[in-house]
Amino acid sequence: MADADLTAPLLSPDHIVLTVHSSAAPSADGNPYRALGCDDELLVPPPATLDPFRNGTPTVEGLYEWVKTVLCLPVALLRLALFGLCLAVGYVATKVALEGWKDKENPMPKWRCRVMWITRMCARCILFSFGYSS
Repeated sequence: MADADLTAPLLSPDHIVLTVHSSAAPSADGNPYRALGCDDELLVPPPATLDPFRNGTPTVEGLYEWVKTVLCLPVALLRLALFGLCLAVGYVATKVALEGWKDKENPMPKWRCRVMWITRMCARCILFSFGYSS
């Protein structure tokens, strides 16, 4: 193949180019969609400018919004404290259960399984603090 530059033809001479002509007569008014049943002019709406960094969230105004914020703040702090506590307890329980365990081919001994149960409960509490309930 010849050099691919801007002046070279896109198709080689051995390709066949077909030209398709519509059997419907072109309309006198220049509407190309009349053959599809669109008698009136096809109008395309103008593009909408959307700003992804703005939304319609109202600001915190009024007594009701401030009361909601003040009452829900301790709940958020409680959820954060629950998350931290469960994360720390789960980490310690996992470290204790897996410390010195070398035989990974066989099931864990009973006492290790019971300690890992604490880790599972801590994981559930973490999900609960994030708002997932089960």
